[in-house]
Amino acid sequence: MLRVLLANDDGIANPGLRALASQLAPRAEMLVVAPDGNKGAKSHSVTLHKPVRLRPVAGYAAVADTSRFSAYACSGTPADCVMLGALHLWKDNPPDLVISGINDGENVAQDLSYSGTVGAALEGVCCEVPSIALSTEGYDTVSPQDTARAAELVIALLVYGRVFAHQAELAAAWRANGASDNNGLWRIPKLDGAPADAPYPRPGEWYPAGLDTLPCLNINLPARPITEIRGVLWTRAGHRKYYDVVKPGTDPRGRDYFWVAGDKVLLEDEHVGTDTFALAHGYVSVTPLSYDRTNQVDLDRLRDWRVERNH
Repeated sequence: MLRVLLANDDGIANPGLRALASQLAPRAEMLVVAPDGNKGAKSHSVTLHKPVRLRPVAGYAAVADTSRFSAYACSGTPADCVMLGALHLWKDNPPDLVISGINDGENVAQDLSYSGTVGAALEGVCCEVPSIALSTEGYDTVSPQDTARAAELVIALLVYGRVFAHQAELAAAWRANGASDNNGLWRIPKLDGAPADAPYPRPGEWYPAGLDTLPCLNINLPARPITEIRGVLWTRAGHRKYYDVVKPGTDPRGRDYFWVAGDKVLLEDEHVGTDTFALAHGYVSVTPLSYDRTNQVDLDRLRDWRVERNH
């Protein structure tokens, strides 16, 4: 049976995390380790100068077999949660997959540098476990439960390349909605006959050989009814600008303070192949990430430029 370590940055009480745990629990062995409060925008930070504590959380999800489900609140960062789950709680039988999310709010473009959701997934790869960061544009139009259903289908397509019986109706809707001429659109197979209550098997190496690192995939779900999603696209990180990023103010004692905020302005909606394009047009975006932040294209250009200048 598939072993999933589930974390997030919004905290153990977040409805998206609970919904995803409940959605996966009937077919997987689950360990939930999440911050004891909101730890958003923590990126890939870890706690080094004070102890980190775990508190068991009973009854976190309604599951028939409690022997294969456990949940903990963690005093540390999202990355701490994954580290403690993979290297301590499940050290003797590591997870097959780390999933971070479902984050309430998309993580695209420059957001990837700040996101604790993404940081937790990157920590999963550092712990030698394939990892997924999951986010949604928001729950204003889609419930956490429906968002979890959509996320589960993407995970099944990614890890198994198949549709399970309980996903058949949703998969058929996505298949019908997809534009066949869209480059990078995933093929959604038809139901393969697996029973509706079949557990997810341990997947082995479900990704191609020869990758530079284990897969770390950033998945974003559009804010539209899940039966209206147009499919899944491979994407790259887009670009967006913000205005009013720093908002100054004065407190009652006359002292200056600042809110770091900013209103987003999407500029990549029409740039095909980006995560922002995918969301704007009703697709799920899937972007491969790496903790290696080397800009290989510019590295090669700078080497050539240096050689040219020396001649």
